Formats: sequence, structure tokens, C-alpha cells
Amino acid sequence: MKRLIIEIDKDRCIGCAKCVEACLTGALEIVDDKALLINERLCDGFGSCIAVCPQNAIYLIFREADPFDSSILYSIRYEQLVSKLRVTSQQNK
Repeated sequence: MKRLIIEIDKDRCIGCAKCVEACLTGALEIVDDKALLINERLCDGFGSCIAVCPQNAIYLIFREADPFDSSILYSIRYEQLVSKLRVTSQQNK
């Protein structure tokens, strides 16, 4: 299936981990000092990671990808969501 999913430009990524902190679903990790989409089924395509990237290294593309596993949303507690949103809004200031 085709859907919107993030893509990371490794040449632009500086490994700051702001995207990892902002990702609501845990789809990203820092591997070898670069952001990496570790599980495309966890990428919701909403782009909270895009909003905080200081290098504009993350963008959305429409491509073949595993479907989003929406069951991950049931494991996110309200407090986690609010905390991640705070991090994202503070990083955008």
C-alpha cells in the first residue's frame, strides 16, 4: 500500500535526537549518530518529527510502506502525549 511516511536525509541529519523526542509513536532512534526510522509501521505520518528538525532533514513522501499500526495509539498514555507535545512546542521556539 502507498501512504505518507517520513524520509530522513542522512546527509543533513546531525543526530540531535530532537525528532526522536518528538515522535509520539517511537518510530525513530538515533543509530550511528543519525536519525533512523526503525519501524515504518509505527510512523503515523503526522510529522511531529519534521516540525522540530533544525536541519530540515526530515520530510514526508508518498511511497509503498507497511500500513500504520494504529494499535500503538492505545499504548500512549495521555501524560506521554502532553509531554511530547510540550517538548515539540519548546523546541520550535
